[in-house]
Amino acid sequence: MVTADINSETGTGMIVLRPNNSSTWRFNMLVVASLAFVAFCISMFFLLQGLWMVLPFSGLEILFLIWALTCCVNNNITTEVITFDSDTVMVERGRRFAENRWEYNRAWSKIFVKQPDYRGHMKQIFIRSHGKELELGSFLNREDRELLIKQLKVLVYA
Repeated sequence: MVTADINSETGTGMIVLRPNNSSTWRFNMLVVASLAFVAFCISMFFLLQGLWMVLPFSGLEILFLIWALTCCVNNNITTEVITFDSDTVMVERGRRFAENRWEYNRAWSKIFVKQPDYRGHMKQIFIRSHGKELELGSFLNREDRELLIKQLKVLVYA
């Protein structure tokens, strides 16, 4: 998801990049609860048959599912903020706060788009200055990358 706040008169602005989230944490926990209920019912059936070892493995399966969903949700809250001031370009990246920060001189920075090498791959958007290079929006889908390219063109040529 690309959100832009651009002042076309001064050429300054801010672009916020976030991955598209397919579901909320509450929905994920409802899915886990329904799967845990089904697994518990099946485990109880086998427990009554005398096969008690099914129950702990069923619990491990649910714990693994919760861990996997937690990892996915943590990766889906990554945010990039690109700020264009009159003389600097600042990129901040993080989950709950700005964990990493890169600052470039606006006059010396260049934004370029690398076309895909193979069919099915997506364009890559980079900012480069003084030999340092950083990919922007690596988590975006194809449509959001095109929107980011349009927004960057507005800021660069303003």
